[in-house]
Amino acid sequence: MLEIQDHLDCSVVLSCERTMDAGNWNWLEFAKLGVGILTPIAIVVAGIYVHRITKRFEHFQWRGQKLIEKRLAIYDEIAPLINDVLCYYTYVGAWRDFDPPQIVALKRTIDRKIHLSAPLFGLEFFNSCMRFQDLCFDTYSGWGEDAKLRTEFRRRQESRPKDWKSEWADYFSDEVTDPKEIRTAYKAVMEAFAQDIGIHSPFSVPPPGRLPINIE
Repeated sequence: MLEIQDHLDCSVVLSCERTMDAGNWNWLEFAKLGVGILTPIAIVVAGIYVHRITKRFEHFQWRGQKLIEKRLAIYDEIAPLINDVLCYYTYVGAWRDFDPPQIVALKRTIDRKIHLSAPLFGLEFFNSCMRFQDLCFDTYSGWGEDAKLRTEFRRRQESRPKDWKSEWADYFSDEVTDPKEIRTAYKAVMEAFAQDIGIHSPFSVPPPGRLPINIE
């Protein structure tokens, strides 16, 4: 009887061991199958993610390039106008060719372009432009009155004895800005332009012409 009992016990143990081995084998196969299924899915998901990131980067790059192109176009429009004002106030270049009404008209054009383009530039650009305009023009001369030029007019009158009009004297303000301040403000405008279009090299303003004696 003992031998029979021992034989039965051994059979039960062997059966359990076979069952456990079979169970382990099944889990191993399931694991391999799961890895085989999940790996391609993971690769696809990673590929989609990388594709989206790449597309987003390309979009940002494209948008940045378009923004720079637009800023350059605005620079081409505004910079020559501001430069004309600079020349007039610092007696450089063709400053004698400008009539006072033309300079006032330039102010209106520059103001309009600055405000329209402000969303495409940094705050420093807008502030520096407004600073330049405020130094050049007296805008609080009276209700409905045009802005007045904050510069000396007598030497301008003397430089154009043949075609100077007496009524042009009304275009000038009693408050005169030092041309050096205007040059400094102009430099700030150009530096803000350069920063917003990605050019960070130092900028220098060309030296002024010989200033009239009465404003030195």
